[in-house]
Amino acid sequence: MNAPSQKNDGMGSLSYPDGSARFRVWAPFAARVEVILDHPSPNTTFALGNESGTPNWSADGIAAPPDTRYQYRITTAPGQDNDTSQPHVRTDARALQVEGSCAACQGYLVDPTLFTKNRTPFVTPPFQDFLIYQLHVGSFTGRNDGVNNPYPTSTFVDLQQRLPYIRNLGFNAIELLPISNFQADVGGEAGEGYGPSDMFASENLYATSPEKAVAELIQLIDAAHRIGVAVILDVIYNHASLTNNRYWQYDGNCSGDDGIPGGIYHVHGHHTPWGEGFATWQREVKDFLLDNARMYFRDYGVDGLRFDAVQAIDPAAVSEIVWSLRREFPSKYLIAEYNPGDSGTSVAPWQDPYGELGFCATWNMDSPWRMYDILNGINVVDFLRQRIGNFSDPNPWHLVNYLTGSHDQIYNDSNNGGYYLAQRFGGRLNGYARAKCRLAWALNATLPGTPMLFMGTEGHIDGFWNPWVGPGYDHRLDWLRIGDDLGGPMQRMVADVNNVRWNHPALRSSAGQITHTDSANNVVAFKRWNDSGDVLFVVVNASDGQWGNTDYAVNLAGDAGSWREIFNSGAPVYGGINAVGNFGYVLNATNGQLRINLASWSVHIFAKS
Repeated sequence: MNAPSQKNDGMGSLSYPDGSARFRVWAPFAARVEVILDHPSPNTTFALGNESGTPNWSADGIAAPPDTRYQYRITTAPGQDNDTSQPHVRTDARALQVEGSCAACQGYLVDPTLFTKNRTPFVTPPFQDFLIYQLHVGSFTGRNDGVNNPYPTSTFVDLQQRLPYIRNLGFNAIELLPISNFQADVGGEAGEGYGPSDMFASENLYATSPEKAVAELIQLIDAAHRIGVAVILDVIYNHASLTNNRYWQYDGNCSGDDGIPGGIYHVHGHHTPWGEGFATWQREVKDFLLDNARMYFRDYGVDGLRFDAVQAIDPAAVSEIVWSLRREFPSKYLIAEYNPGDSGTSVAPWQDPYGELGFCATWNMDSPWRMYDILNGINVVDFLRQRIGNFSDPNPWHLVNYLTGSHDQIYNDSNNGGYYLAQRFGGRLNGYARAKCRLAWALNATLPGTPMLFMGTEGHIDGFWNPWVGPGYDHRLDWLRIGDDLGGPMQRMVADVNNVRWNHPALRSSAGQITHTDSANNVVAFKRWNDSGDVLFVVVNASDGQWGNTDYAVNLAGDAGSWREIFNSGAPVYGGINAVGNFGYVLNATNGQLRINLASWSVHIFAKS
């Protein structure tokens, strides 16, 4: 048996410049732990030593260069709830690269200089400056764009080639659906990613080959940073996968509750519909999750994390993890999907997500549903007022708004009937559907908070999204349609209104006021301004009504002066049909009102001269 490592340098495996490696694993019920390497020959085995007084097993000075494949063989000690029938061969719980998600797959030693050598310097944007494009790595490319992979799954490298497209749309951040290793290789396709087999290793199919996963994720992040695009990752800390769960009965212990014998990573954890929750009451498990988040910030250099279904995690653990991250990485944007009203998943009553739990922002989870109501003519003015808000929060970046829908509203399978926004209102061939899509994003870009758009919405993609590909079934992002005669004008509109947001800091401030409501015609208007004198006036018409000859009078709440239209979502250049507008006119306020031309199903933005 090798002596336990004397180096206090973390868990998992670590490669050193001299060609040696250190291994350390948490296995409290083990009687013996060995590491099995494929170097210098297959099945080279070294016994790890128990670190006195701890549940950790380790050794250092083992000859193993980067890319060496390895696993642990754990012999379980006798005891209640311990399976001693055979040694348990396990992938490292903290492996940074793995061959795949099946039980027989090995991990890879990683060259630590990948995280430091020739990295691109980047400053994470201030919280008020995030403008997010949400995407799924595995299905973003590959359909009708000439990208062909052995699996119908696109890679970090494929995505890297498309980053300029996203930047040219005016977005300065991408939010990736989960990239941690899941069952893509087992099912022969890339699922959504919300059933993690590994927490530290990236999905092997997202790399051109499994041992390149770390390097290619770093290359993607650096490529994004070079063109001014921040990177946000989804992380799943509320459960592990139902199948191919690396952490299930990890060291042979099968303790659990209610017939769920999950062992050390899951014992007394919270049951969820998606898989067993983690045992966050244990110090080692909290450190496991905290170290995972630290890795993404410290080593990979990402700019934010979005925590999935926070209500399904013990709030004491959430608070400790998130506040630790806030102290260590104060510039990073920490977002919660938090739905404490979901009785089927919540572990505790509502907690203040910004104070007690410590997040910078939460997803505004009803924002798409209320937008759908507005576009269906339901309670339009009241719901518009709710979407716009009362401008009382001095930190509007507390809310991430996605009026056109996120993956949750657009993904479709046997359990979820999601659709793109265009599909919900008649499909991309329907002029009203296209106008409503334009209105929804234009409003989203002018609201206080952080705007987020799901991939494809900018090209009037309709139908639904699903990353699985089979005979006659392919609902990945379709590059043949996204920029066609119907999609191209929507892309121009998204880019233009995004640039209005960048060019006018009033839209990123906390100040604003609703000045006009017209329940008879479903029109609402509001002002946005900042302390430097930038003042914008936004008029939203959620109806079939249209007014020419400057026949529509909008209340300015006593404001005066001259106003110039700088954006009209119904303009012909964006695909508007027979729409009116005010382009080129300087309009003067009279008696606290502005008389304008107002297009149906539109957003008009005026700048005060």
